[in-house]
Amino acid sequence: MTDATAPSGRAVIARLEGVYKEYGPVRVLDLPELELLEGQVVGVVGENGAGKSTLMGTLSGAVHRDGGEITIDGTALAPGSTEAAQKLGVAMVSQEFPLVGQLSVAENLLLGRRPEQARSGWLVDRRAQRAEAAAMLADIGLSAGRVGLDRDVRSLPVPTRQMIEIAKAWGRKPRLLILDEPTSSLGPVEAETVLGLARRLADHGGAVLFIGHRLDEVREVSDRVIVLRNGRLVADLIPAEATEARLIKEMVGGELEQETPKAPPADAPVFLRLEGVTADGLGPVDLEVKAGEILGIAGLMGSGRSRLIHTIAGAQPSTGGTMSLRGARHAPRSAQDGVEAGIALIPEDRKEQSLVLFASIASNVTVSILRRLSRFGILGTRAQRAAAVKIARDVNVRMQSVDQPVGSLSGGNQQRAVFGRAFATEPGLLLLDEPTRGVDVGAKSEIYGLIDRAAAEGMTVVAASSELEELQLISHRIAVMNRGRIMTVLDRDAATKEAIMTAAASTPVPAPAAPASASAAASTSPSQGDSA
Repeated sequence: MTDATAPSGRAVIARLEGVYKEYGPVRVLDLPELELLEGQVVGVVGENGAGKSTLMGTLSGAVHRDGGEITIDGTALAPGSTEAAQKLGVAMVSQEFPLVGQLSVAENLLLGRRPEQARSGWLVDRRAQRAEAAAMLADIGLSAGRVGLDRDVRSLPVPTRQMIEIAKAWGRKPRLLILDEPTSSLGPVEAETVLGLARRLADHGGAVLFIGHRLDEVREVSDRVIVLRNGRLVADLIPAEATEARLIKEMVGGELEQETPKAPPADAPVFLRLEGVTADGLGPVDLEVKAGEILGIAGLMGSGRSRLIHTIAGAQPSTGGTMSLRGARHAPRSAQDGVEAGIALIPEDRKEQSLVLFASIASNVTVSILRRLSRFGILGTRAQRAAAVKIARDVNVRMQSVDQPVGSLSGGNQQRAVFGRAFATEPGLLLLDEPTRGVDVGAKSEIYGLIDRAAAEGMTVVAASSELEELQLISHRIAVMNRGRIMTVLDRDAATKEAIMTAAASTPVPAPAAPASASAAASTSPSQGDSA
């Protein structure tokens, strides 16, 4: 039972009083008072470094607070104890997926607890484990057969791992559910499922803390939106007050502007051409992209967005068709072949696929140009450091020194460092897979500027993203995929949400005998684009 009721008549599920956390001389969280009420979804927004992660950590027990009191349903929460938080009904979905890659889906879902229907004894009841895991997936709308209960989690794509993490937290039947950017790697349909779960828990008397960078989702799902800046609560808004402009102003202390990307010259040559390209789970795909063009790739989860990006880069082998760059045949047998052809790939999971977190910023941003920096096969540390400083400054990485670990940077600064490393290779083709995943609205604006700059300097850019608004903002054209096929290619003015989602949900037709290029298929009609 709770020990207090808010003036609204709702019971207080979580109360924070005088809670603060310090790292050295810096106070990263300072909350005199905050209440989370039953039946409410509370949205939390703020730039990277605003204190959102620290707030989540103090509530979940992952971070040891330095002072203040937290109560859950009237019971004091011991500092720094995840076990105590879980016993009080707190569950958290982390953006970083704290799953064990070597274990199966079923083992991860029940990690740390016995299945409710397990037989007594010391041995693991595999049948009960699988049955409960299947029920947990079904409860959030996933098919156990499609996911594969016995598959190692490390073999699954990022969106599926995100949904498993959500199912794991949901299966604990929490009183307080903390969602840390739960839709950052999901498509529109899956994101709606997660928003529905948040509302479902609130409607059944729970409380939800929803941390997000997609402001439209935060506004849609939340009963209140709180804004953190420099560790302090600067605004607590009702939905009518939480306009996008107001939220951005409170987050960054000013206004953000985003320019429309300049169109490439009409006579720009075709830089990338795909004809009948196939790969595992992909194709056939026909596509043309001009030099200096930004082509967005949209589609639902499992549509083949990432497979297309990785096939072009050489990270996934193609099984048929032809590709060309600048008119020359492109048949990469590995990612290294793609690099040597002038391709730079920025994958969706920077911490797993792009960065060595414990290594320095200098080591991370120069790793792709070490041969250029070396003389007679010997790398000089002075030359490497000077190059790293230039690269980091060029993309506005905010840091103390290039010698600090790249893992100590915020998500936005880490992503800018990844962009800097890619730009340092002077690529002709820049491939982006979820380029702003896990970064705040301010960092997103800067990354969009980097993408615009790349195109303005003549790079060809292909960007796959689950955020439709992002693609609408940065792209000259948007190709929509479903089941490994390009359904249509939409010009910027025709790329409405309705047109994109209609194409994304349409059924591919068998490949025609003479495939048309994407530029010829650039139509607002999904039926015409199905041939691509």
